[in-house]
Amino acid sequence: MFILSLLPIILMSVLSYHIVSDKLISAEKTNLKQSAVTNSQGLDALLKSRLTEAYLLSQESRIYDYALSAKDSSKTSAVKSNDVLYHNAIDLLANCSKTLPHYQNIKVFDVNNNVILSTDGDEIGTKISDNLTLTYMRATASSANAISGVLKKKQPDGSYHNFIEIGYPIKERNSKKNILGYLVGTLDLSSLDTYLMSMTSGGNGYAFCLDKYGNYIFHPNSRYIGTNIKDDRLGRLVADYYSGKTDEAGSFQYTFDSANTIYGYSILKDNGWAIIMKQDSNAVTGLARIILYIFLAGIVFCSFVMLVASDKVATFYTEPIMELKNTLRTASEGNLKAQSNIRSKNEFGELSRNLNKMLHIVRNSYNELSAMHEELITKEEQLRQNYNHIEYLAYHDVLTNLPNKMAFIERVNQAIASSPGSNKLHAVYFVDLDDFKTVNDTLGHECGDNLLSQTATHLLSLTTYDDILARAGGDEFLLFRENLESEQEALDFAATIIESLKTPFHINGEAIYVSMSIGIALYPLNGLTHNSLIKNADIAMYKSKDTGKNKYTLFDVTMEEELNRNSLITEVLRHAIANSEIYVVYQPQYNIRKEKLSGFEALMRINNPKLGELNPDEFIPIAEESGMITELGEWVLRESCRFNKNLIDHGFDTLTVSVNISSVQLSKANFIEIIENILEETDLPARNLELEVTESTLVSSLTNASVQLSSLQELGIMISLDDFGTGYSSLNYLTNMPINTLKIDKSFINNICSNDKDARIASGIINLAHSMKLEVIAEGVEKSEQLEVLRKHKCDMIQGYIYSKPLLPHAFFDILIPDPFKEDCNALTAASKMPQKSSYDDRKTANSS
Repeated sequence: MFILSLLPIILMSVLSYHIVSDKLISAEKTNLKQSAVTNSQGLDALLKSRLTEAYLLSQESRIYDYALSAKDSSKTSAVKSNDVLYHNAIDLLANCSKTLPHYQNIKVFDVNNNVILSTDGDEIGTKISDNLTLTYMRATASSANAISGVLKKKQPDGSYHNFIEIGYPIKERNSKKNILGYLVGTLDLSSLDTYLMSMTSGGNGYAFCLDKYGNYIFHPNSRYIGTNIKDDRLGRLVADYYSGKTDEAGSFQYTFDSANTIYGYSILKDNGWAIIMKQDSNAVTGLARIILYIFLAGIVFCSFVMLVASDKVATFYTEPIMELKNTLRTASEGNLKAQSNIRSKNEFGELSRNLNKMLHIVRNSYNELSAMHEELITKEEQLRQNYNHIEYLAYHDVLTNLPNKMAFIERVNQAIASSPGSNKLHAVYFVDLDDFKTVNDTLGHECGDNLLSQTATHLLSLTTYDDILARAGGDEFLLFRENLESEQEALDFAATIIESLKTPFHINGEAIYVSMSIGIALYPLNGLTHNSLIKNADIAMYKSKDTGKNKYTLFDVTMEEELNRNSLITEVLRHAIANSEIYVVYQPQYNIRKEKLSGFEALMRINNPKLGELNPDEFIPIAEESGMITELGEWVLRESCRFNKNLIDHGFDTLTVSVNISSVQLSKANFIEIIENILEETDLPARNLELEVTESTLVSSLTNASVQLSSLQELGIMISLDDFGTGYSSLNYLTNMPINTLKIDKSFINNICSNDKDARIASGIINLAHSMKLEVIAEGVEKSEQLEVLRKHKCDMIQGYIYSKPLLPHAFFDILIPDPFKEDCNALTAASKMPQKSSYDDRKTANSS
């Protein structure tokens, strides 16, 4: 009802707004019309003053006399020879161009449209045949004011000026009908800008001027001048006036350029121009609209205040009654805790307090009876939920919802206990995802968890009702199958798992291919308890990883022996330095082109009292995998540098010690700092140290290796690429990596004399290295025939048993005597204190992969 009462006020406000707006627009039309008339009168007076200037100039005696003398066109040449009349007229026009700067040009034509005088000397003697101003004056024998409309003229600076032509006929003084010629002045429209720019219509309005063709003579935006207005009604104002369709002055409201606009106009009838005053309708009615908005806002505000006030009054009386009603209804439904919250001190407050006292008495009696019952029910439910949750957590994996290792062990024990001493065959599968860490590192742990969940679902789909699949932890799963027919059935099931993973998993729109390494242990062949079966399946799984991944392996006893030996070797490596079980031997490198010893390679050896002499091919991978290669390699590097510094102190300052470094060492952030510290500690010049890297070391991190090796070269250290040809053999290493020396692997040297293919490969490597200005060392040279082939192919250096085996420090020092290399290499080898071996397997360094 309140809103309906406001509707008449709102309707009256809107009606008043429209009435006021119409009045304002009507007044604005009158103002614009009057402004247009006033401005047109001023412009007309200004143009007439320009026309008067043209008239006075045409009556000037010097112009008149020269026009009279040129009346007969046949005497034009004679007239031009009359210097006095011509120069007097020209001087006059020159003075006029200074005193009347608003004229761009003043010309005098004879009756044949020939230019006989001009402020522009280049135009004299030319003829203009199509000029509307001349045509008009010839036809009417009267003055012409902008008959040709707005004309454009290009200025020397490339810009355009807009102008109009004002002309006056030059008549004989004793006969007003005889015309001697015509004077035409080119009036620059910019000379009218001062007046035209003063024409305003107030507010956001402005004025502009059109000719009879609808072309802009003036506009506040100069780029419109000379263009057509392109609007039917505005463009035909002058034409409508001459045809009697419209008055000489008037106003109207009209939509132009998508804007509701008020126009006032006035026609300059002498030259057909129209002065138009423009004003935006919204600017006129803006004040009325603002008043309307303020009034409506006031109505809304007052309405809101009245509504709030009435609501407060109604609430004051109805709220206590509703509060009491709700409290009684709640209590009647059995909720005796209901309370009335009326705090006032009137009758409603007193009634509320008495009601609360009554409910309090009833509630105390009821609560005493039900409190214990409720408490027991609540505790019983909590205990049941806690027990179920604890039992679930104890036997299940939270991420995959699979049974955990504890549940798996119980199931395996039940199966074993149900078939003691029988011929039943059971299988335990230890399943591990290959390269799962890469997924976590590249895609994040959330994707890793998702992958584990999908993997669990996939493996579960391959099992039967009697099988049990459990998550052992991390990316490892345990699977138990009982009552198998044969060992082959166990292997076939593992093959089925491997084959099924050729289809990728899809996580967040990414296709992720997964492979697994599986180890299998059979009951009772590989163990009689769950511990032995799980342990042996785990060992078999690691054998699958070590031999290439994405495969399955059945446990056999040799795996356990190998694992035990690896554990012993790991323990030996951990204490090798402290127990002095590590030592270094040095194998000479001989320059066969210069016929002299050029350096030697440092090789790490370990001799343990319990395990004996360890093969580097056996302990190096273990050292790298365990990370102990960093400490061992640093020890070898320091010992080798100290030994070479000792040789330098004895006069052998041209020898270079070559030490292998592994990818583990090279990846250390402080590797360069370690090298610098060792060189400083041993006082060995950097040029006497060479570091050997293998292709596998480079491929592990090409960018990081390149940066590290470049820094080493900047110190003066030489870099050698070891075992070239056995790895990736990528030319990318040779072109992009900082390498000084290339070592040909022994596998190419073995058959270099008997196998043309190996000989050509060795020759190609040597030529390629030489073309890239790298030195070449051939490893494993054991026969004189091999040496001759390498000499033929211009190999730089050799290293092998033909010259010397790896020697202990004192034995190496023994060969540093004059004339160390003789044709009988065995004689030198026999000088060593170490026993000669027939194989080359003893040569590799401990800190090289």
